[in-house]
Amino acid sequence: MFLYEYWRHRTTGGVWAVKLDQGEVAGAIRIDSRDVNPEILPFLPYMKDDVADIEARQADCQRIDGRKVELRA
Repeated sequence: MFLYEYWRHRTTGGVWAVKLDQGEVAGAIRIDSRDVNPEILPFLPYMKDDVADIEARQADCQRIDGRKVELRA
């Protein structure tokens, strides 16, 4: 089961869509804050290339409005 969330970097204001697998970041993609929509979360082109970057910044991020979507793999 995957969990999808939006995270905002507290310092830069950058927004990331994040795909979690059992609490671990499995994929991420940076998006424009105007595109935040929980209905599109499962369908974004998550990339593993961005995982290390978002994991390194995880402590500096917060969920946006607690939005999340849970889907079974």
